[in-house]
Amino acid sequence: MNVWFLSAAILSAAIVLAQSEIITENNEEGTLKSITFRYPTFTLGPGQVQNKFYYGIPFPEGHIAIREFNAEVIYEDGNPVPLSDVYLHHWVIMNYRKNVTNGFSLLGNDGVCPDKVLSQLYGLGSETRHTNTSLPSPYGVEVGVYDDEAWLLNLHAIDTRGTVDPLGCLECRCDLYNVTIDEYGREISEDYLGGLLCCYDGRQCLLKDGYVDENRTMYLQYTVHYLDWDDTIVPIKTYIMDVTYEGTSCMVSTSYTSFLFKEHILQC
Repeated sequence: MNVWFLSAAILSAAIVLAQSEIITENNEEGTLKSITFRYPTFTLGPGQVQNKFYYGIPFPEGHIAIREFNAEVIYEDGNPVPLSDVYLHHWVIMNYRKNVTNGFSLLGNDGVCPDKVLSQLYGLGSETRHTNTSLPSPYGVEVGVYDDEAWLLNLHAIDTRGTVDPLGCLECRCDLYNVTIDEYGREISEDYLGGLLCCYDGRQCLLKDGYVDENRTMYLQYTVHYLDWDDTIVPIKTYIMDVTYEGTSCMVSTSYTSFLFKEHILQC
């Protein structure tokens, strides 16, 4: 079994489901439902980085149409985590089929790259809070078509408390993380000054001399608004493009892509 798949299996087995009751609202389209999950739980100390993949995450079951998806990082008491303390670099969520020959097959969106790069259906960064993702009637994101469909989440957060240069930490400057090799043991080019290669999971950003503070436990809280699927719903197509796209290749240096595909440049 591949190391990455073993890690995925361990994380899937460790799920502790924390959710609210399904809330229903009847309208002319039928019954609009919403449910809130708090998953995963993670703990960070000052300057620490979390960038993990979680497979088989809690999600509404069945063939549904997603109308809205909202997420934010909160403390154990339910209060939002200030971005001045913990910077949410990004989160991405996508669906996959789990009972296939190789154990894993992304479904993804209708984006421009056939190799399922940038294939998330939802994903934001520090702008997550108060971003409107709602779709008007009669549209919806169609999911749950397959019986073996499941969901994965990649969550990348950086605790900037007590750091020498908080902006430099969230920009992943390599010198602040004292990094010269990436998470796979490959040497990082000297002209690569900062980016995801330098702030991978478990790294530590430089702290001020003598700074000490407690570790804090947090959740990603996400709410899914959805309808049970029927033929009156119009499925939408989702396209996500990298801003570095030049027409000949999809230039991707994100850690979730290198984790899943072991490549940084994938030809379209």
